Amino acid sequence: MEKVIQAIKKHKKFIITAHINLEGDSIGSQLAMKELLEKLGKTALIVDNDLVPDHYRFLPGSKDISNRLDRVPDFDAAVVLDCPTLKRIGRVSNLLTKDKTVINIDHHISNEKFGDAIWVDPEASSAGEMVYLLFKKFDVELSRDAALVLYIAILTDTGSFNYDNTTGTTHKIAGELLGYGLKPATVSEDVYDRRSATDISFLGLVLSTIKVNKTGEVAYLEITNEMLKTTGADVAKSEGFVNYARSIEGVKVAVIFKEETKSPGIVNVSFRSKGDADVNVIASAFGGGGHVKASGCVIAGSLSDVRTKVLSKIEETLSNGRNNSNR
Repeated sequence: MEKVIQAIKKHKKFIITAHINLEGDSIGSQLAMKELLEKLGKTALIVDNDLVPDHYRFLPGSKDISNRLDRVPDFDAAVVLDCPTLKRIGRVSNLLTKDKTVINIDHHISNEKFGDAIWVDPEASSAGEMVYLLFKKFDVELSRDAALVLYIAILTDTGSFNYDNTTGTTHKIAGELLGYGLKPATVSEDVYDRRSATDISFLGLVLSTIKVNKTGEVAYLEITNEMLKTTGADVAKSEGFVNYARSIEGVKVAVIFKEETKSPGIVNVSFRSKGDADVNVIASAFGGGGHVKASGCVIAGSLSDVRTKVLSKIEETLSNGRNNSNR
């Protein structure tokens, strides 16, 4: 953290970015970081590979997040949040020339420790939690808007405080953020309960694909481009769908396969686990990574081929785990 603090003090003009396929933590931590930098007298622009998904556009400041790389002004340093590897920031990596300082703030155990100032804390619940701690270290007061986006960052990355990355510190920070006048029920409704009839139809199609392997330890779902065409749904609304597979009794590893809408022949794979199953190991085998209980990767190939490869690797990993525990 101290190296990050010194890098922030040293520079004046920043860009802020995060991983492709934006979600609650990546958006919330970026918006709060922008406020922190500006309150420290810096200039800051958030620039991402992708646009903010529709269901997060209610967040204060989200309209200022840009994906126009051709409109980025000169900057000294880049803050990369919630991203284990530079390739996961997509096109924005083209802006990070050798003369730019890269500040890496992340909580993924698979982080590749890239950059000039590196703060990686796998014990943190979220990038949002880490940005909150920076506010405290700099002794900068949060606005209510910053408290809201940080609360949503933590809320979404802990699965509403249900995942193993939720700690006593996480609850303490969440409690302090609620002290800014946030109403948990209202926030939860804004994040999770604003679904259209189209969204529900989309969910129904995805749930109809759910399958469980022979041992009952692996469950998976699929999202195809045909589903998106049929329903007119936004794939960003599938955030959290994998947890339906995870919730099945006896399942240790849940997977959702998503055909990439913009790049045919590419499949996004998200993993969730229960018990002692380490899905970071599985995702890392395909060039991805993340956390022990939540990871992901991107694989080239048809949906059926990718599914076969991934399921085979999961079953191999679970089998090895059983064999090791029996020794």
